[in-house]
Formats: sequence, structure tokens, C-alpha cells
Amino acid sequence: MTERKRSARGAASEPVELNPGANVRAAAKDVEAEQWAWRRVKALRAFYTHLTIYALVNFVLMAIDFSTAGGLWFFWPLLGWGLGLAMHAAQTFERLPWFTRDWEQRKVRELLNRDSHE
Repeated sequence: MTERKRSARGAASEPVELNPGANVRAAAKDVEAEQWAWRRVKALRAFYTHLTIYALVNFVLMAIDFSTAGGLWFFWPLLGWGLGLAMHAAQTFERLPWFTRDWEQRKVRELLNRDSHE
């Protein structure tokens, strides 16, 4: 059952049959692209979940703050958590490339390609 569940969620892709004469590089590239797409979808889902929880919790905190006596304080968790959410968004939408999961691999390839051309 765990194998079926994992396969259904994209953790494992279908095996690729590499017959003699098949373009192995193209098949490997397709598998790599699919794995990248699944990682992106999971990152987007995690971000949207974080954004939803942020909005709901801060709405509740604002309602509590407005319904109680005293000074306004709801904006402090709103701002603090908002900074963390902004960093999460920057990572998810690859605005800070050195935070992405495969940045090191891409950088190594870039350096190797640059080194081989010199």
C-alpha cells in the first residue's frame, strides 16, 4: 500500500524501459524533468499551505486584538511571520537562487562547463 501511495503522489515515477537503440539521454532527461516538476509542485503546495495558515491565524489574532481592551499588538506577529513567509515565497518562486534545492548541482555544472571551455 505504501508503494501505491508513494507512486500516486509522484514520489516515484514509472520505470523507463531502455531498449537497445533507445535514446537513453532523452529518456533520462524526461525522467529528470518529471522529478523537477514534482519537486516544484510540492514546493508550491507547501507555500500555498503556509500562506493559507498565515492568513487564517493572523485574521484570528486580529479579531482577538480588536475584541479585547488595550493597545494594538496583532501587527507584530503579522510582520514577523510575514518576513518568514516572504522568504518562503522567494525560495519557492526561485527569487533567491542559492536557496533552491539543486543550486549546487547547477553551479557545479556551470563551473565545469566554463572550465572545459577555457
